[in-house]
Amino acid sequence: MNLAKILNELRGTPDQVTEDDIRQAFGDYHNLLRWLADFLIGDEESRAAYIVDAVTIADKQTLGFHEWLVHWAARATIERALQEQHPIVAELASKYEKTEPDRSNQPPLSKQDFLFLVKNSDRVRARLDPLCRFVLVLRGIAKDAYDQVAAQLGISRRAVERAYCIAFDSVESDRKTCNAGTPPSHIDNGLTLGKLDPARAT
Repeated sequence: MNLAKILNELRGTPDQVTEDDIRQAFGDYHNLLRWLADFLIGDEESRAAYIVDAVTIADKQTLGFHEWLVHWAARATIERALQEQHPIVAELASKYEKTEPDRSNQPPLSKQDFLFLVKNSDRVRARLDPLCRFVLVLRGIAKDAYDQVAAQLGISRRAVERAYCIAFDSVESDRKTCNAGTPPSHIDNGLTLGKLDPARAT
């Protein structure tokens, strides 16, 4: 989907275009941002504050419409969420820096892991602290390099590597366990290194 295609379709049937048609065209993108805000923050009541209007962020961008909206709106949503969560992320990073990652070169999420994460995001989210969630989004989904993630979060690469190892292993183990037919209640919820008080981690 790109801007030229949408415009051509709308121009082809100008008398038939309704508000519902426009809402449907943007619905999937809004759902993506809503999922992203939910996964990072977990507070449905304040979710709207983190879904940043892409037009106000990137009105001068000339990329294809799909890439423009997904990339810039998602990045803006992440940045807005990080503004509030950064003190917690920084505190957790200091704990992760004291340990070495089991494997420092974990790849981004596979298609199967990503689909599992989307379908089971509430369960995965409950197992991960805020730092792991941000790292999972930036490294696992956006496929940013470790140094890029560290710069965006304002923490060390070592903390990013360790947090991503835990987040990556959590998604993979959950997916394999669920595929084996193990009930969700039997999945260990203690993988995350830097557990904080639940009230502060939301």
